[in-house]
Amino acid sequence: MEEGKEAHRPEKNPHVYQPAYTTQETDEIVRWFEERMDRLPQSLQLNEATSTTDLPRTVKSLLKVAKGHRDNISVTFSGYLAHLALIRLRLEESGMA
Repeated sequence: MEEGKEAHRPEKNPHVYQPAYTTQETDEIVRWFEERMDRLPQSLQLNEATSTTDLPRTVKSLLKVAKGHRDNISVTFSGYLAHLALIRLRLEESGMA
């Protein structure tokens, strides 16, 4: 490895939360998952303390909330989108495009 360069390591606890999401941001993340639902792994480790043993079910539940409140993803519902964003990040880090 070149001096001064580190190998890319996934961040343990990336900051993905934001207090509100636009309709366009919500639609984009919903579309990303809908295009990949049939390829989701059964389980996923999100960080040292958080994992899901039924990722497809988790994603379906989070998407239901995102779709139901897509025009108002404010602080009340933004945690659901942030969780989807973290799942997406971990899936992309594992090679899902």
